[in-house]
Amino acid sequence: MFRCLCTIYGLIVLSSQEVEGFGLKCLRCDDVLEPRFCERIEYCQDGDVCGVQRYRKENGDVSFWSGCLPHSNCAKVTNRTILKTNSRRAVHGSVLCQECCNGDLCNSEGCGAPGLPTSRGPMCFNCAHTLNPSDCHHVTVCGANELCFLGEKPIFGQRYFTSHCEDVHACENHASAPIFFGRKRLLRGQRSYTPCSGCCHGDLCNINCNATFTPNTVVNSGSTAAPTGTSVPERPGNYAFYAQLTLMAQTGHVIFKNVTTNEGSAYSGTTGIFTCKYSGAHAFSWTIATSSQRYTNADLVVNDVAIGSSFTDSRGSSVAADSSTGFVVFNLKVGDKVRVNINGTADALYSTFSGWRLQQNNASFYAKAMSSLDKPSSSSHGFEFQSVVNNGNVYDSTNGVFTCPETGLYALAFAVETSGLDFMVYFYRGGSKLNEIGVWPDSSNGLLQDTSSTLQIFLLTRGDQIYLYPSESDARIKPFHSTFSGWRIENPTSNTPAFVEYISSSTSTTPIRFNREALDITSSFSISSFQAPKDGVYLFFWNMEVSSRHLRTFLEVNDSIVGRTVSDGHTAGYDSGSNLAILRLRRNDNVRVAQDYTADGDQTMISGYFMFS
Repeated sequence: MFRCLCTIYGLIVLSSQEVEGFGLKCLRCDDVLEPRFCERIEYCQDGDVCGVQRYRKENGDVSFWSGCLPHSNCAKVTNRTILKTNSRRAVHGSVLCQECCNGDLCNSEGCGAPGLPTSRGPMCFNCAHTLNPSDCHHVTVCGANELCFLGEKPIFGQRYFTSHCEDVHACENHASAPIFFGRKRLLRGQRSYTPCSGCCHGDLCNINCNATFTPNTVVNSGSTAAPTGTSVPERPGNYAFYAQLTLMAQTGHVIFKNVTTNEGSAYSGTTGIFTCKYSGAHAFSWTIATSSQRYTNADLVVNDVAIGSSFTDSRGSSVAADSSTGFVVFNLKVGDKVRVNINGTADALYSTFSGWRLQQNNASFYAKAMSSLDKPSSSSHGFEFQSVVNNGNVYDSTNGVFTCPETGLYALAFAVETSGLDFMVYFYRGGSKLNEIGVWPDSSNGLLQDTSSTLQIFLLTRGDQIYLYPSESDARIKPFHSTFSGWRIENPTSNTPAFVEYISSSTSTTPIRFNREALDITSSFSISSFQAPKDGVYLFFWNMEVSSRHLRTFLEVNDSIVGRTVSDGHTAGYDSGSNLAILRLRRNDNVRVAQDYTADGDQTMISGYFMFS
């Protein structure tokens, strides 16, 4: 099963050392049995994507090529091609399959070949004697009891770096003494430095001396971190946060500094990191917006491993803007750290990060597409997302079906990405739509990729089977960024605020008047606004569709803006923008959505529910 590898951040870390390129890192091999056996990487040019090609050689053998490809080549496969290499040789063969993906090392699988196993050690750089850590292009998958090592020492008067896998116990011994330049006796004015030497956990983390190193390892890059085996106690309670980006961010670790909500104080607006204080299932959502012909891959990272990812693409019209929202459910332990990394740019105000702990022992799941998925053969089952988290064994990856384990209130969310197509996707039950609220990813001009997301609330009965089904026969969703997740909120009660509202036709009124209602347990939503029936923390999600124009919307609480979306239909014709906010409200606080143009019907919606007091 494919495992999406983490985006490495902080690539420019040494004053005179640069990484070769600013694009993706892709596996690069010409003739391997499977893509995952490739042990070399290359840094792509800006605008390239990772590719996999399965081809038949002239002797009849089938093999794989992997590497960087121009985005424009991804829709072009000829029966006869020459796969050019960086050397002076070429591989001749008939291409049987070609797949492209956005994300560091995402081409470790493809064209029917399996990916890296879920249970494994980290993938590490593996080179001896390079002048800079980033000069290393060889990688290897380490054992389960190994970490990534990066060490430095002078040889023949020159500083060299070595990277490889290291046994976790041996990592505790990597503390180096200062090294002096000049004569052996320390003289006045003599220069000294402490060489880099240490271990870290996470795919390709050993690319620089400023990596995030794990507890119980020693790093010596100017100071010594002592091993710590102290266990951190559980701190039961309610945890939820919502933060916005204040300035445009570029490739690396994103710090969302404007913290609106921080129940339990587990998120830091200084570091951009959520630190788990109470073990259990947590849900996270992030929205990344970009504009001006840029595109961005974003990863939700848990302890240096990418668990979820999204792709935002604003290429096309000169006024284009785009945003995408991702969802993840993951089981955390105390001390686990969660953040967002990007490869590209993220625009301020519209880019956000949210997370919350789910209720103890409630069913939850998270699944994602590990390969391109076509329309299911029957409307009795859905897209077959592969399970990543399955608390309560409620999701079946063989048919894409979530089965409700007990009657109650549930939140279900999905994000779907496509390229070169446009189609609707809906929640289905028993061969029919659950409601008329779908999403419409639209990249029908063939130039872009587009993602659409939704989060809806349902009252479900035990045994209900829910899945995702598209409207068009040629529907195909892209891998890695397409996901399906859900969690049980609680047993249905007459005083649990929860609602889902949408519009059936275009409207330019502001605030937006939602003329269709799918759910409103406490009758707290009235046409254009939600009035909080009691004090507490609430979750809100809204998705806004626009046709052929640029649209901004604003989530307001008592006339104050607390969240934004941006969408632009100039290039593809239709585009949606979504976001999620977690807010502490007082009784009778008024929540509504304002807009600056015209929202399109059916996909434009808002949902929300009460989380805790």
